[in-house]
Amino acid sequence: MTRSGAFTIHLTLSTVTILAVLSLMKFAWYPAPYFEINDGWKVLGIVAGVNMGLGPLLTLVVFKPGKPGLTFDLICIGLLQLGALLYGGTIIYQQRPAFVVFVVDRFTSIPAAEVESDRLKYPELKHSTSSGPRLAQIRLPDDPKLRQELLFSVVLEGQKDLEFRAELYEPYRPDLAQLRSRSIHLGQIAVRDAVAKTKIAAFAEQHNGRLEDYCYLPLRGKNQDIVLALSAQDGMPAGWIPISPWLGDYQTSR
Repeated sequence: MTRSGAFTIHLTLSTVTILAVLSLMKFAWYPAPYFEINDGWKVLGIVAGVNMGLGPLLTLVVFKPGKPGLTFDLICIGLLQLGALLYGGTIIYQQRPAFVVFVVDRFTSIPAAEVESDRLKYPELKHSTSSGPRLAQIRLPDDPKLRQELLFSVVLEGQKDLEFRAELYEPYRPDLAQLRSRSIHLGQIAVRDAVAKTKIAAFAEQHNGRLEDYCYLPLRGKNQDIVLALSAQDGMPAGWIPISPWLGDYQTSR
């Protein structure tokens, strides 16, 4: 076998492996839209780059027909590549969105590595039979004093933001009145940005042209924030619009 032939075979096998990892990420660990909003491409790119460097490129460098110890060299390269792939896969798995947590007026995607599972209080939040993140919510206390103490624990005592504190998680039970009152006014965004207007129109077309059938709240991710659409009938996620939910991100039209 020639050097170029060995490189081609190794490159093909590495590419197939990376494509398998991509499929696993997009369809199991990071279902849409979480792949895009949680830096899925960036993480996959790093893993792919490291594996291509440790695999096919090293094979291209060391491969020489008849070279003494060639088999040992190739085995070492394979083990290095496998170790890097397992390490990268572990990081990808740990950073997958485990929960989408609703607090006050927004949803936040929470990586599995940030969740202290032993602090979860509800059995239905500890186990999931489906792929993708579990829905949870945090309700602030009705007592103003207790609410203030909870918020101050974040601001003054340096504790984690509320959405990262697993002991506060409850099963998601939508308050439709609250969702409607917090819903984003898409019209205000549409008049400020032509691209956003087009994406809003595309969402409406995909959903029978009835924007009023949904509530719209921010969904915060590691890489970007988008608009999450929730059914106005039951408050459950029904889609998303890949635009910023924050009015301040848009310039006022003149």
